[in-house]
Amino acid sequence: MAPMKNILAALALASYVSAVPMAVDRRAEMVTETEWVTVETTTTVWVNEPSPAAQAENTPPKAAAAVTTSAPAPPAATTPAAAAAPAPVAPQDNAAPAAFAEQPQAAQPSAPAVSSSAAVVQQAPPASTPTVQPKTAGASSGGPCEGEGSACTGDVTHYDGGLGACGWNVDTASDMAIALPHGLMGTQSNGNPYCGRSLSIKASDGSVVKATVGDKCMGCEGQSIDLTDKLFAAVVPNGDGRVSGVEWWFD
Repeated sequence: MAPMKNILAALALASYVSAVPMAVDRRAEMVTETEWVTVETTTTVWVNEPSPAAQAENTPPKAAAAVTTSAPAPPAATTPAAAAAPAPVAPQDNAAPAAFAEQPQAAQPSAPAVSSSAAVVQQAPPASTPTVQPKTAGASSGGPCEGEGSACTGDVTHYDGGLGACGWNVDTASDMAIALPHGLMGTQSNGNPYCGRSLSIKASDGSVVKATVGDKCMGCEGQSIDLTDKLFAAVVPNGDGRVSGVEWWFD
């Protein structure tokens, strides 16, 4: 009987429970929906497009160059330059290219005419360039002391020789050499055109003695010359160190 009681009790409890109203569990759920809408827009962009005033100033050189350098090809190349793309744009954009295309035709002739004439003028000067031949001062014929007819007259002295201004050693005891006055020989020493030149000196007895230029005399003025001891003895054997009025000339 005990099990029977338990069953009855369970049934009674179950009916009680089923009769009790149950709580309703409600949950709010949010759902987000994203809709993508593609909107197509068309924008015309002018690359490096100058203002209408700048186009009128800058375009003429380009149009002139295109017309002069090519024959039939430029018209075909000019049509794309006008570009079909700007057509959909407002009438204000189309008006600028029209003025841009008309301006070059008026400026065509001026640019090439100036450049061609300038080229001709630049080529003319090089053709008439003068050539000047340098002359060696003091060593040309017809100068002072050149020949017996233009003989120079001055004092003669003697010196000890040594390394001369011409670049070689002068032996006063054995060389028949002279030192020219610095005013006649000039500032140049080694390589001077007078170095090594032969000359004649009229001796006190009327004879002519031959000598060679081997040095420069810094103390000689006018047409005076300095001689080696050997040459001095041959020209004025009885001289006392300085003798005036001696004639000499270049051979």
